[in-house]
Amino acid sequence: MSTFTPEETQLAQGHRVVGLLDALARSGVVPSPARALHELAYLANVLSPVFDLQPFDAALLKRSAGPYYPGLQAALDHLVGRGLVDALDLTYEIDDTDGRYRVHARYRLRRLAADPVLDALRQFRRDETHFLSELAAAYAGLSDEAMGVATQWDARYADADVDVNDVIDFGEWASSAKNFSRNAAMAFAPERTLMPAERLYLYLDYLGQKAQAYG
Repeated sequence: MSTFTPEETQLAQGHRVVGLLDALARSGVVPSPARALHELAYLANVLSPVFDLQPFDAALLKRSAGPYYPGLQAALDHLVGRGLVDALDLTYEIDDTDGRYRVHARYRLRRLAADPVLDALRQFRRDETHFLSELAAAYAGLSDEAMGVATQWDARYADADVDVNDVIDFGEWASSAKNFSRNAAMAFAPERTLMPAERLYLYLDYLGQKAQAYG
């Protein structure tokens, strides 16, 4: 059970949003579509063990339209209200597949306002910052059409044992062996010794090829 207060949870989510947007921007994905931001947050959870890091979240409700984090979106909206993030082309659309609303927008950091947060993240969460940077760089290799939908072919999200509106567990209850995304990334090129970042690139390239072939 979490011991964080709602204010501490929102602050942590806000820091996470800033880190994600910075990683995307440094990889050239700026302004960053909302779908891409939520998808990168999901990929960070399932692929963090490749870098020997713990997932950022315990679980996620599976949605047919792809990953969506209500808490992360609330923190993002809060940052927009505080002037740390710009929201462009903001609309709210209902998803025909499950009847839920989803934000459609593109976001970018206001650098002068966000720099103190980024400095703190680089100082105190260096490993996480490095991981997000490598993950975003690999993610940026996807086509515009694949961004936001690539997780349809992700090994964990596409797991037939987890139905839509069921919970995807990132290791809180289920064995880490159930993290098929991490397992897939670690299975590439068994004859070679690959760096963790190379595994991210190979796995994201695989997702991109699937999205291009079947999208």
